[in-house]
Formats: sequence, C-alpha cells, structure tokens
Amino acid sequence: MGSETTLLPHLDPTGLALNADARFRHVFSEGFDPILLTDHTGKVLDGNRQALSFFGIDRKALLEANIRDLHHPAEPLPDVSKLTGPGASSFQSRVIAGRVRDNRPRQVTLTVEVRARRLTPGREGTWQWIYHDISSRVELEEMRQDLTAMLLHDLQSPLGNVISTLELLRMQMGSDGDAMTLELLDIASRSSGQLQRLIASLMDISRLEAGQPVGQQSAIELPQLIADAYEMDEPNFARRGVVLYRLLPDDLPPLYVEPNVISRVLLNLFDNALKYSRDGEQITVEGRAIDNGEVLISVSDQGNGIPKEYREIIFEKFRRIKSDSSSKGLGLGLAFCRLAVEAHGGRIWVDDAPGGGARFNLTLPEAAPESEPETGEERDNGSWLEERD
Repeated sequence: MGSETTLLPHLDPTGLALNADARFRHVFSEGFDPILLTDHTGKVLDGNRQALSFFGIDRKALLEANIRDLHHPAEPLPDVSKLTGPGASSFQSRVIAGRVRDNRPRQVTLTVEVRARRLTPGREGTWQWIYHDISSRVELEEMRQDLTAMLLHDLQSPLGNVISTLELLRMQMGSDGDAMTLELLDIASRSSGQLQRLIASLMDISRLEAGQPVGQQSAIELPQLIADAYEMDEPNFARRGVVLYRLLPDDLPPLYVEPNVISRVLLNLFDNALKYSRDGEQITVEGRAIDNGEVLISVSDQGNGIPKEYREIIFEKFRRIKSDSSSKGLGLGLAFCRLAVEAHGGRIWVDDAPGGGARFNLTLPEAAPESEPETGEERDNGSWLEERD
C-alpha cells in the first residue's frame, strides 16, 4: 500500500521507531477488521484491504471520500478534535457498504462498532478508525426480543382464562366446600398470579429498556400504594407469620408516579424481603421527605443482609445471590425495580438495615402541592398493618 509510509510518525535516528513502523504496517495491512486513516477534517487518507472489501469501494474512490460519506446520514460522528491522548473512543454507528446480491452490486446498511483514536499529535493530526461488523449480533438480539414479546403476549390470554376459571370455581364452591380443595384452589390462584406478574415484569423490562415512557403518572399517597402491594402478598405474609410494620409520618407528601408500576415495585421488594426472612420475623417499610423534592422509601428485613460485592449486580437481569438457603427465581424482580424507579427519575440501592438484614432504599418524586392525591379512604388499611412509634 504505497501511501502508508507518508502517514506514519517520523522515524527517530536511533531506529527504535522502525520496529514500531513495521508493526503498524503489519497490523494495518493484515488486520481482520477494516481500518481507515483520516485527517482532522475526516478526509480519508488511506484504508487497508479489508476496508476496501467491507465498504465495496475501490482505492481511488476511497481516497476521494470523507469518512462521513461512508456512514448513514442519520448517524452523527464524534468530534475528532476531542479524540485526544493514547486512548480510543468507541461508539456504535451504521455505515453504507457495498454488497453483491443476486449477482448485482447493492448498497446495504450495516451496524458497526467503531474504535477511533488519534495517531499523531496536533490539531491537524491523523486519526485511525477501526470498524467491527455487529449486524448479525444486533439482528439476533432484535429477533430474541421480538420472540420474547410474542411469547409473552400469547401467554397472557390463556393465563387470564386460567385465573378467571379458578376464581369462578372458588365462587361456586363458596365457604362450605371441601377444605383441601379450597386450599388447592388458593395455591393455584396464587401461583397463577405470580406467573401473571412475572410476564408483566418481563414486558415492562423490555419496554423500559427501550426507553419508552413509564406511563401516566398521577398524585397518590404512599399508604395507598403499600396497601395495594400488600393485598397481593398478604397470604404469603400470613403463611410465614411475618408482620409488616409501617413507619410513615402524618405529613408525608403524596408521590407523583405511575401507581400500578410503583405498587409492583413495592410488591417485588416485599417478596424479596420475605424470601430472606425467617418465620415470625418482621419487615419494615418507611418513608420520609428529603430536601430535593423527593420521598425516600425503605423496605427492611431481618435476614442475613446483602454482601457488599453483590449490592450492584443484584439489580441486573438474571443475576441472583447464590446460596444454599436462597429460594429459586429468575432474578427479574430487582431489575424491574431499578428500571421502574429510574424511569421516574429516582434511584434505588441497598445497604444494611439498622437492626441487621438488608434495607432497600428508593427515591421517588413528590407530587406538586396543588395535585389532588388518591387517598384510598375506601380501604381499611389499618386492618393489615401494625404501626409503632
């Protein structure tokens, strides 16, 4: 490649740079990935054989092009003047490449990962651009997401029919039915409800990861959200003999949230606390206003706590703490909590509860003072919560 030598750094008298020059030439010409060299304006100075093949262009046309001509018009490129120092900047983009389809040359759009770095100092230096085709990986991920969405959507209808049928059977039997049969129906109903919430969480995780809005937010009182979450989990609390304590000040401001989403966040935190609680222990939910227009909510248990090395990864999908005593699960509940809280502009983290165990903390926005919150006065919240000073 005759033009390569003019692009390399000046050689020093000691000859030390000669080896570096040779290594650069070898990597440049024999590398598996397409490599381009440009000046500070983006004008292409040179490209290796892989670049010519990848972009489907001859050398003359390549040397007449600007790097922006090779990228999709809708894809902005980083400011090369900011690519300073020895490190490289990585970003994802789309490029226009030439391919032969049906024995005819065609232009196709490919998704690439680009690593760009400055080779020579000074404003009018030389920049290196290394391209890695990730189109197949992106397409595979899109197919996986589409398949997951399709399966989850198709599961909703038959699962809804199962839940409705169980409710009808329970109503038809009444309170005078066989005790064993009623207990089995309750187990089936609870299990179906858990599966329904799992499907909803998977769909919401996909939606929130795609950057879609969280939904219609409104002003609502925190006690109402706690009541809604506890109502779905009350049989599990009763079965384990675990008591939920509420520590909420009377002047706690209402929240501005999507009620159904945040109710499910609390439900997931209650479920998580139950998993690591022993029978007869207590779970505490607290709330207080903080200075920046947010409400801090905490859910604490009396279990063994979360080791510090796991306090970040437990909020990732399909990540769980492995222990002999922990219950099985997919590790989606806390991932949903993180995405849902962050979609409201808040944050969530875990630390040690004052009396031992784990304490999950989250912040959510307060409602504007003029908003009319839902109070939930029609529900007798005191029948299921015990308060203490």
